[in-house]
Amino acid sequence: MKKTYSHISLFFLTLTAMIAIVWPSLVEMELLWRRSETFMHCYLILPIFAWLLWRRWPYLETKELTFSPIAAIAAVFCLTIWLSAYLVEVSFIAHFSIIALLQCLVWACFGKKLVLSIRFPLLYLYFLVPFGEAINPFLQDITAYLTVGLLNGVAIPVFREGLYLHTAFGLFEVAVACSGLNFLIAALSLACLYAYLTYSSFLKQVGFVIIIIVLSILANSLRAFLLIYVAKISDFNYGFGDDHYYYGWAVFFLVIFTSFWFGGYFADKIPSIAEGENSASHQSQPVNLLAKGLTLTIIVLSLSTTALLRFNLPVTQVSELAMPSLNITLPRQQSPSNWGITFFDGIHRDALQLENGIEILHASYASRQNEGEMISWHNRLFDRDGWTLVNKKIVQLNNDKVELLFLRDTRGNPRVVLYTYRVGDYRLIRPELIKAAQLLDLLSMQHQGSSVLALSIANMEYTAAEKLLQQSYQYYYCLPQRCQP
Repeated sequence: MKKTYSHISLFFLTLTAMIAIVWPSLVEMELLWRRSETFMHCYLILPIFAWLLWRRWPYLETKELTFSPIAAIAAVFCLTIWLSAYLVEVSFIAHFSIIALLQCLVWACFGKKLVLSIRFPLLYLYFLVPFGEAINPFLQDITAYLTVGLLNGVAIPVFREGLYLHTAFGLFEVAVACSGLNFLIAALSLACLYAYLTYSSFLKQVGFVIIIIVLSILANSLRAFLLIYVAKISDFNYGFGDDHYYYGWAVFFLVIFTSFWFGGYFADKIPSIAEGENSASHQSQPVNLLAKGLTLTIIVLSLSTTALLRFNLPVTQVSELAMPSLNITLPRQQSPSNWGITFFDGIHRDALQLENGIEILHASYASRQNEGEMISWHNRLFDRDGWTLVNKKIVQLNNDKVELLFLRDTRGNPRVVLYTYRVGDYRLIRPELIKAAQLLDLLSMQHQGSSVLALSIANMEYTAAEKLLQQSYQYYYCLPQRCQP
């Protein structure tokens, strides 16, 4: 019993220290659960995890407990990944590394045998991570493609332009909310749990999960088709009001219920604990003091080092809305813009609108701020609800790498956006490279900060707009008092 207490006490002490260190990321995870319908199911993951452990508890009491220095080293790696992601605010990686860190701590404090016996409950914790939004464009494209096929199947002519579906009775957009991501992730979490409880064959488990993923994507396309079809036959009296969500969840429920009901016919006989695993006798082994000492030392040192870096990180205090940093006298046009670019929460933010219709935005950010960051979900280059991306391309201007975005709204009006980011001496486009450059800037203690520069013009043919923006970028870049990153 004393041996068991030593394992449990070490685990809960390290778990408490881990929670204190990664607390900001945990708060961020819960905030995402609360804000987005896509991740509301995350609140159920911990109760399900506790129930899965309770099911295994009679067997877990028979397992031999050991300490694992190798797992402690793996925990150090996970802590390093979390700290790096936390420094540059890459939430996705930070959240996943927390779950991996927890798994490593369980392995370090209780040993490989116990971890292997609860591997599914531990892996199931990854559903706590709010992930998947990056595949929204892919899911939107699939939904649009399949919806067009279904509409053609019932003799409804439709012309697809990106995510816009033009029909004789109306224009429809496959928006982000129509991607079906919330259906897909909720179905995936349920499918994994159902497959674990129903099948003992690994191939059956994987096959069932894949089938559910495919059916969820098909069901979402069927939902989009039905909404358009119902709107047509009802003259828009139904389909796009409050019943919009009811239809979606009704289709989702029917697909999941039917899949689980049909999958039950292929269920395997899961051996009970008494028949198999619990029959093994538990033999108490002496505690390996060397393994315990190494495990404890590695964990304490890594947690202490991470805590020092985390709590002593220099942070720039920024105001809620950054004040303009430049005083450039340029002709401006005062008409309102429907561009929809954001980039608030920085040190400085400047917005100009010229008489020729070109709009310019420059925003700069500190290496590390008390709130806000440059690359985030709410900082966007255009209003995604009002504009659809038709095409994009990367060009070189003044040895800078810039990207052009070609947009179109629901009325067919065009807009072109030219933008680039700066981190230190680097000018970058890809978000992952920007984050890597920000991390390098922090670790090198240079703290040069970062910024974004974007130019845009609307209601002009794409080729002419592209040429004008490139010329304006070069002129803007060469101003004596220029708003440039």
